[in-house]
Order: sequence, then C-alpha cells, then structure tokens
Amino acid sequence: MPRYPGRRRMAAYALLLIPFTASAVVKVPTPAALYRKVRALEDHGALLPGSHLWMYGSRMADYYTIDKANAVSVRAATRGVQHVTRFPAGSLYIKENFDDHKVLKTVTAMLKVPGYDAGDRNWLMALYKPNGQVVAYGKVQSCISCHAIARRTDFTFPPLTRLPIATVKTFFPHQPISPRYRALIAHSRP
Repeated sequence: MPRYPGRRRMAAYALLLIPFTASAVVKVPTPAALYRKVRALEDHGALLPGSHLWMYGSRMADYYTIDKANAVSVRAATRGVQHVTRFPAGSLYIKENFDDHKVLKTVTAMLKVPGYDAGDRNWLMALYKPNGQVVAYGKVQSCISCHAIARRTDFTFPPLTRLPIATVKTFFPHQPISPRYRALIAHSRP
C-alpha cells in the first residue's frame, strides 16, 4: 500500500485542472483602461489600411469617420481588411465618428481579447463620448448583431464598405441616414 495514496491522487487531479483554470482567466481591460488606449490611437495611431481621413459614414451621427488601428491590427491588415479572416489577439481598431461639421461625436472601439467571447470572435466592443464617458461596453448586442454581417473579415468592416440603406435602417432605426451616403449608394448601383 502506498504511503500517501490520497496526495498522489490529489496531485494528479490538480495537474488535470491546471489547463482549465489557467484558460479561464481572461484579461479584460476596464472601460477607463481601454479608453486610454483609444486616446493614444486617436493621437498617435495609424490609419487602418485602405482608410483615409474624413471618409463618409452612413448616418448623420457618423457623417465623417476616421478609422485608426494599433500596430497589431495594421500588420494583420497590410493587404487590406478584406483579406483578414482573423485578427490576432490584442488588435485594437477604432472609428472616430464626426457630424457634418467635422465635430467629434463618438468613438467606437473593438479590442480582440483572447477567451473573451468566442461566439463573437473575442471582440470586446465599446462606444465612448469624446470626453471618455462610456455609452456601451463589453458584449454589446447591437454592435455584435451588425458586425456579424462581416463574418468573412472577422466581424470587421473594411473601410469604405457600403451597406444597403435598408440594412443601416435595420440596425439604426432612429438615426437619420446621411444624404451623402444615400447619394453614394445610388451611384454605386449597377
């Protein structure tokens, strides 16, 4: 009879549990910590490949947009977002949303956090006012529902994506569509 059969058995069980407990720890930044990263990108981030300053958005709430990304995202999208099937962990992608007078109204952010939400490709979604006030944070269903359209590009929309007006109205029923966007959609039809 072994001297300590209970201890050996316990040690064996403990070894089996290590991968499960270690993988259960997900490092999710606080809204304030993520906003500091967002501010750093606003000040010093690179434009997302394929993007340019003052792109036209679909709504009056995002009449103009600027897409910026951290170095991890930029490297992944070097050939363009349309060629990325999975962004790597740590990817941070922001969209500054301006009104028709080029006044910043909101900033949206997507951060890839390993183990956060596998069903939605581990993207943490956030929406901030320009002063850092949190409007939405985490597993934001309205964001996820819309971004799920872009499954082929890891829930991200390549710059200059033109969604049909009906789609925009579905996800933003109470927000007026930009007249410029309506014109762009009308001119892009075959």
